[in-house]
Amino acid sequence: MSIVLLEPPRPQNHNRFEDVVNAPLSACLFTGYIASVLREHKITVEVVNAHLYDWPIEQTITQLSNKSFLLLCVHTVYLWERTQNVFDMLSAIKSSNKAMHINLYGYYPTFAHKKILEDFPHIDSVTTGEPEFTALELAQHISQNRAPDEIHIPGLASRNNQGNVVFSPRPPVQDLDQLPYPDRQDIDLYKKKGIVTYIQGSRGCYGHCTFCYLNPFYGQVNLWRGRSAKNIFDEILKLHTEHSIENFYFSDANFFGPGKPGKERAVTLAELILAHDLDIRFGFECRANDIEEYSLSRLVMAGLTNVFLGLESGDTASLKRFKKYTTVDENKQAIQLLRDYGIEPTFGFIMFEPNSTLESVRNNFEFLQEMGIMTNPAVTAHLLHHRQTIFAGTPDYQSMTREATCTDTSFKNYELFYKIKDPKVEAFSEIISNVCRAALSLLPKTFTCESNASKAGFESNLFDTLNNTLIAIFEKTLSDFDANRNLDNPDAIRNTSQKLAHEVETVFGKQSVVSD
Repeated sequence: MSIVLLEPPRPQNHNRFEDVVNAPLSACLFTGYIASVLREHKITVEVVNAHLYDWPIEQTITQLSNKSFLLLCVHTVYLWERTQNVFDMLSAIKSSNKAMHINLYGYYPTFAHKKILEDFPHIDSVTTGEPEFTALELAQHISQNRAPDEIHIPGLASRNNQGNVVFSPRPPVQDLDQLPYPDRQDIDLYKKKGIVTYIQGSRGCYGHCTFCYLNPFYGQVNLWRGRSAKNIFDEILKLHTEHSIENFYFSDANFFGPGKPGKERAVTLAELILAHDLDIRFGFECRANDIEEYSLSRLVMAGLTNVFLGLESGDTASLKRFKKYTTVDENKQAIQLLRDYGIEPTFGFIMFEPNSTLESVRNNFEFLQEMGIMTNPAVTAHLLHHRQTIFAGTPDYQSMTREATCTDTSFKNYELFYKIKDPKVEAFSEIISNVCRAALSLLPKTFTCESNASKAGFESNLFDTLNNTLIAIFEKTLSDFDANRNLDNPDAIRNTSQKLAHEVETVFGKQSVVSD
């Protein structure tokens, strides 16, 4: 039986800059793992990565409409206002092959499965949670029943004969070492495009953060599952030996396991890399409380160069609301320790959330200043305007819908829109978001988040001036709100936003005149 696993195109949305929240890195190897599990069970499968190939939707329709297959499994990512485009694409593909079964998998369809199956008759089923063995059983079922009626597979949401959505959960895989390594059919294209090679060393998290849907996705409350250090090392060694891969990044939501055993496992992996004298570099994501000197020192010796640190806030009250169970001091200590070992981390940070106050915003801003984080205009713009996104599956989504504190929900009730409870903070957030979007819309012409000041004089001046302008605008506007100046009515918000956005844009205009 022919099966296609599709990574669809992801049309850009220039009004949305926070892709990390809607397309989590921990999902990037789903398709590769499904492909390997199917092939291990002697099932023929083709991976079509339209996103990697830079195919537009029209080309994807053409390519798949010319193929003959029974099952199309689609890694579906929430694309904000453009999510409908993917469903329209799948409808067009199915119109050329009506016998085809279309299945969706991933974070977004897991939490929106009921609404998807109610609203889109051309979608036949949705895999919820970990996809590998649900996809395997679905493929086996369809191969044995070319025109199946009801499908009863753990982890699969589908319609019964009465048209009602039915679903039963599947427990997560406990021994991750038993999974085959993910398929890497496009590894040469990834290398050609300069995309790092991802490794998944663990699933889940031991945290309880209210803004995160990771553990609800896996159908568990609090369980971190890690591959053994030896199993991870063997995959790295294979990729390094067979494909000359030297740069890796762990797609884990939390690289470290809980407590002392988590640190020991990390050290064991570092020791394996050092013992085999592998010349590699790698990075990972973790919580601030996981950064401690001994394990960090061994990991750096083994090749650690890049850490994404989930700080979330520099305000004590916000950290408590998030149930982060870390402190502002722990955040500061983690940053300093990483810098002591030559690593300048990148950060997960939420400037605005539903319960933000002017005080919490001020605390966040002063934290960023004190820690010297705002040195790059791309990073600064993201940090200063970042507003908590609330998706289905998160504890915050559940609590806010119960309390009726949201203003609206989005496509298929997946994203919850809200106004910050303090109207002054809501107005301030709107102004700053417009200013930062103006800056980010200009940056791709010259800079990326990896830009640095070691460029030509013109670009270096532009870099510094824009960065300083963003910081000054934020501080001045926050002071105006603190002083109760009249900035919280719609006309004032609009006028102030336009004025400040123009101020940002003139940075480029003035520099362009100088450069001419």
